[in-house]
Amino acid sequence: MTKHLSETERRSQILRAARAVFIEKGFLAARVEDVARRAGLSKGAVYFYFSSKRHLFLALVQEEHEATYSFLDQAEEDGRPAAVKLLDLGQKYLDYFAGLKSPPRFFLMMCEQGIRDDEIREECHAVHERFVDAAARILAQGMVEGAFRRADPHAVAQMLKALIDGMAGQSAIGLRPDKESLLTDGIQMILHGILAPGAPPEVEAEALG
Repeated sequence: MTKHLSETERRSQILRAARAVFIEKGFLAARVEDVARRAGLSKGAVYFYFSSKRHLFLALVQEEHEATYSFLDQAEEDGRPAAVKLLDLGQKYLDYFAGLKSPPRFFLMMCEQGIRDDEIREECHAVHERFVDAAARILAQGMVEGAFRRADPHAVAQMLKALIDGMAGQSAIGLRPDKESLLTDGIQMILHGILAPGAPPEVEAEALG
């Protein structure tokens, strides 16, 4: 007998099964009946909550982005100085990737499917823009506070998002971040830049083009 679960619990059960099936078989080969079998449910039960395989995949894409939205919402509500908020945001991502029980392989699937599917691509664009806008506001605040040197905050925020996406991609293939070294040397390098203080002017000029 199928255990009685709330609608939220049942939906989560189906999504867990769908994530496993998509990762194992890929989007094209995966079938709704595979998801139902993995969840221990009938195919009709899956269709009660999700109208199609694509609907299942889209729900997983949105679930994938919930952590990012949560981190950004907390940063937006944080009244501390910008430098503290930015470091806290970076630590949240490091904790997230380092603490996952299994590699976030769905991240790579999501990006791959976004190449082919307009709606999935738009969802990926939306979370990218949400991060860049929030990070740019933190950076702009830090520039006003005198903690960060003047630069285009939007450009710097895009670079930070690229670093996070790269970390997600590495984690997806089993290259977990070394949290301790990234929290020290890695973040210090980002905050202070690669060029050493007092580097010869010609080196700095050449590096900046």
